[in-house]
Amino acid sequence: MTTRVAPGRLIHTGGSVADTLSSAPAQGSPRDVSFPTMVLGGHTEAVCTTAWSKDGTKALTGSEDMTAKVFDAQTGHCLQTLVGHEGSILGLGASPDGTRVVTASGDRTVRMWNLANGRCMRIFEGHTGQVFSVCFSPDGSQVLTAGGDRTARLWSANSGELLQKFSGHTAALYTAVFSPDGRRVLTASHDKTARLFRIGAGLEQTFIGHAAHVYRAVFSPDGSKVLTASADKTARLFDSETGTCLQVMCGHQEGLYMAIFTDDGQQVLTASADTTAGLFDVASGRLVRIFAGHSLAVHTVGLSKDGKRVLTAADDRSVRVFDVETGDSLRCFEGHGDHVYSACFSPNFTQVLAGAEDSTAKIFDVDVS
Repeated sequence: MTTRVAPGRLIHTGGSVADTLSSAPAQGSPRDVSFPTMVLGGHTEAVCTTAWSKDGTKALTGSEDMTAKVFDAQTGHCLQTLVGHEGSILGLGASPDGTRVVTASGDRTVRMWNLANGRCMRIFEGHTGQVFSVCFSPDGSQVLTAGGDRTARLWSANSGELLQKFSGHTAALYTAVFSPDGRRVLTASHDKTARLFRIGAGLEQTFIGHAAHVYRAVFSPDGSKVLTASADKTARLFDSETGTCLQVMCGHQEGLYMAIFTDDGQQVLTASADTTAGLFDVASGRLVRIFAGHSLAVHTVGLSKDGKRVLTAADDRSVRVFDVETGDSLRCFEGHGDHVYSACFSPNFTQVLAGAEDSTAKIFDVDVS
């Protein structure tokens, strides 16, 4: 069996999710279909990952062409092309102060760049497999990476020194994230588990129960709970202190790529290969609402700041915005020529940035009035 691990391009083994290679168009009525206000070109291969700068003035993209790019979000002009990696860019993230960006690559390294001039400030070397995930700590002083070598690693952003290696998983790690207070690290793995580590110490909890690989694991806003999304068609809610499974969230017909908390921690949003996104109640674990309209697997789900709009991106080449209360599709953003792997709201929630297999990223204006 073969496992190819890359954002939105997953061939799954041991689960029910399969690659969704299709030319099926997005389903949307003419009145709710919108097209991009800006096309961010220049990449020569698939755009795997996207992000905004913290102030929303720049759009960041990472591609299989081994480069990342920084675009002016108002003009679409490419400000910087970040060159140096020898493998696909599989993850990226901006620093809290907005001055730096980190990129994770299939070349087994992570690089930190000056966002203003595009210069490589530091190379983090040590992983022995592809690096799939990278992020800054809440205070920007540390960098966290996760890779195919079954480890997550913590680095000093200032010196590049390896501060801690988090081991114990028996298969590749898809993601690693910091707790809200920056003191703990949460990992998600192909080995069907998530793990919680204490920075400066070691393993605190192993979250078990999934029957297939865990793609994402995140903390609740207050850090008291852990949420996992798995290819076994479920999301699970755990107590972060005891490791106890509090809820098993069922209702999807295929595997889950992603699950996130709403800002108040009372609900959970999911993205599934069954072509839908879901809304679950945390207290009961009950499926409250299904967001339908896509015709192929949904890879990404996001939420607007006011909690009223759900954002999805799918293999049907479209991005959608739904009404949280009614489940209605308010807007279908079209224009991509192939699978959309990544989409995110701008910091002020007035725009959406999406990246796709067609080698472009696109910016859409959010207007659902």
